Amino acid sequence: MTASAHVKRFSAAAALCAAVLVGTAQASPAYVTVEVSGVADMDERGAVSNIVKALSLGPGASIESLKWDIQLTSYGPSYLSEMQLTFSDSLGNGVTFTPGGGDDFEGTSHYAGFQDLRLILQQFPLGDDGLLRLEFHDAFKDRAFDEPEGMWDFGTLTFGVSTVPEPQVLALVLSGLLSLRAVARRRPSQAQRG
Repeated sequence: MTASAHVKRFSAAAALCAAVLVGTAQASPAYVTVEVSGVADMDERGAVSNIVKALSLGPGASIESLKWDIQLTSYGPSYLSEMQLTFSDSLGNGVTFTPGGGDDFEGTSHYAGFQDLRLILQQFPLGDDGLLRLEFHDAFKDRAFDEPEGMWDFGTLTFGVSTVPEPQVLALVLSGLLSLRAVARRRPSQAQRG
């Protein structure tokens, strides 16, 4: 085999490795952490008095997991099991999370855990605006209109976000694959070599 053949083979292998590494890096989820300390739990979902946060994560991003480490306090007669967070795209398609599910009593409690939304088929893509909308709300309004039902005392929510590869990354992967194909076509088959 000539020196130029070795160079071509090496170039093709390097292009393939670069394409695989770039593709793997893009497939790995990014993590976005949101501080929730001091967020009031006001009313049922959709009420104007609810606290809503919006995060710009990029068009076509997908929400794939949730990790939480939080402390909640509910004010009587409201229960910890009624405190909720709906995280969704800007149209409202998403997941309602109830950290104190089953805790049908008032008071203060700490909750921590992790859920891979893909395992329960609850992952969802964000729309073209790339916004992740967080609405803190209650399942049932027990107290007067302007009184909070509880408080997200402190803690964090961490979302696993899979992003759509940039066009430049896709172009690099495609060029690497085309280079491999070109090298393979130029390479004589075993029957032609004799």
